[in-house]
Amino acid sequence: MKITVIGAGVIGLSCAYELSELGHQLTVVDAGAAGAAASAGNAGWITPFLSAPRAAPGAVRDAVRSFTSTEGPARMRPHLELGFASWVAQFLRASNQQRSARATAALQKFARHAHDHVDSLLERGVSFEHHTDGLAVVFKQADNLAHYEQLAGKIRSLGYEGEIAVHRGSDVVAFDPAISRDVAGVLHLVSERHVRPETLTAGLAKALVTNGGEVIEGDPVRRITRLPAVGKWAVDTAEGRELDADHVVLAAGFATRALLKPLGVNVPLEAAKGTSMTAYGEGLAPAHPLKLYEHMVACSPFGNSVRLSGTFDVGRRDFDLNRKRLDMVVRHGTSYLDTWRPTDIEHEWVGHRSTTVDDTPVIGPVPGLPGLYVATGHGTLGVTLGPATGALAAREIALQEEQPLLAPFRLTRFRARNSRTQLPYAERLIND
Repeated sequence: MKITVIGAGVIGLSCAYELSELGHQLTVVDAGAAGAAASAGNAGWITPFLSAPRAAPGAVRDAVRSFTSTEGPARMRPHLELGFASWVAQFLRASNQQRSARATAALQKFARHAHDHVDSLLERGVSFEHHTDGLAVVFKQADNLAHYEQLAGKIRSLGYEGEIAVHRGSDVVAFDPAISRDVAGVLHLVSERHVRPETLTAGLAKALVTNGGEVIEGDPVRRITRLPAVGKWAVDTAEGRELDADHVVLAAGFATRALLKPLGVNVPLEAAKGTSMTAYGEGLAPAHPLKLYEHMVACSPFGNSVRLSGTFDVGRRDFDLNRKRLDMVVRHGTSYLDTWRPTDIEHEWVGHRSTTVDDTPVIGPVPGLPGLYVATGHGTLGVTLGPATGALAAREIALQEEQPLLAPFRLTRFRARNSRTQLPYAERLIND
């Protein structure tokens, strides 16, 4: 079977690699370089514990504050596009306690075996920088640490089995002497991991090519066309390529929305702009990846360098580096560290995390369009859920085996009021 995957980030490459492992002919096409968009500058965390939606109680308050604050980690900025107000309204509705709890339970269940999927990639020879030092959540305020200990109990009730340790006082220094002595404490998620995301996408691309697949870079997709033959598609690119396929997988992040719209499919996606700096520095670098809680900055050590990443600016779709926002991330991030400060910048990054109105992914076949499959909207969980998404989506596409873990993430949830009866999965693929 010939399959074209649009999008060479961690989601698209994971899907493509797993499909190639099942013996299919894969072509991946991307507007830029493989792994150079949202996958290039994020923290690289693989963290089932933190798999929860941003659409949660308190989001309304935070959204209101974001309109006037210049220092907050998340900002919501008005957009002239007609549908943006509707997206914001739906996001706020999804933030109620009941809907957020359902989304959290679904994400926790989906992410539960994230580490197993990463191990599977390593066992099959996919090469990437991989660390097993856990993830430490660092708190300046004692009441925030106490709240997080309560949260840990709730996450455990949803099936989380990872080891958790709490450090206060002198124990913090013993745990990681790079952390400031002024913090209130650390909650160490011992079982979590992190990767350097650029190496993960590079490893997946190399393994895909080894399996006979092709990666086309720097050639934006302009149009997806349904051919007269049932289940056949053509993907037209800016450089004049016409890629015919039996299946098309849309994993193009925020751009997925524009590609589906001419086909009459509306996906409530928005771009959430993030930024990061990777640098060598002076002073003692942290030995663990750190979630710097009060300012929501991510700190990831990669060899001799450190990456500080943050911001979740919804409605900012440009790729311009906002120096004030990046400086804020660095300033807030280093305030949790004792002596480490950046001196030699290796890389500065701006990228968009594709985010749905309920901040959970969209994964599954597109109703009414057999042979078209979507995998996008992972927000800040792309690295955590990417390998799992690839493995499960490949089984659905190639083996026509519906995966129950993906049921909460179907595109059809956004038209729940539609009276259309849901057919069994295999029948939908044939008859839609």
